[in-house]
Amino acid sequence: MNGLELWLRSDMGVVAKQGRVSRWLDQSGHGRDGIMDSAPKQPALIAAALNALPVVRFDGAQSLYLKTPLQPEAFTVFVVGKNNERDETFSMILGPGGNLPNNQLRWENGSEVLAVGRGNDLPAVRTSVGDTRAYHLLTARYDGTTLDIHMNGDLAGSHKVKTTGPWVLAQVGAYFSEAYGKADLAEVLIYSQAFPAAERASVEAELKSWYGLR
Repeated sequence: MNGLELWLRSDMGVVAKQGRVSRWLDQSGHGRDGIMDSAPKQPALIAAALNALPVVRFDGAQSLYLKTPLQPEAFTVFVVGKNNERDETFSMILGPGGNLPNNQLRWENGSEVLAVGRGNDLPAVRTSVGDTRAYHLLTARYDGTTLDIHMNGDLAGSHKVKTTGPWVLAQVGAYFSEAYGKADLAEVLIYSQAFPAAERASVEAELKSWYGLR
């Protein structure tokens, strides 16, 4: 499929020193690398965490800003990881930075996911997905009229929504410098198109096989 805008994978392109990640290199070809120069705010690279593969771990005070923000209107997002927040509060996956709109994808608690677009009128959409604290594949797909959320390839929720512009995302693991994620991330893929069902299922099957997910 065309339209790949961001591809972060923890077994490739991770620049780390003493276990701290300063660069997570975008494999899409667009150069949207995740960057953090401040050592205390750098996430950790954890070896052999998921199916003998590494993960990038955010522990509540770390983030990576994207060298160039994403601006999809229609989109398909694949995230392999888990929520490590033990309290029933939110944990960031993707969010805003700088002066950009407050758009977010996050684990809302131990069983829900939330997507919101303050900059494009995407309402705060919550979806019950099951256990967010176990490693899983999360898929968010928006075609201009419907936002579908899948958990490990199974449809968890379908929401009729209408946006008014691009869903701008500029940061991994935080929104602004106000709230952060406690999370493991193994892979993040973002496409600027809504995948047809067969193509979405094919990517999900490949990711689930690679990471040993059910």
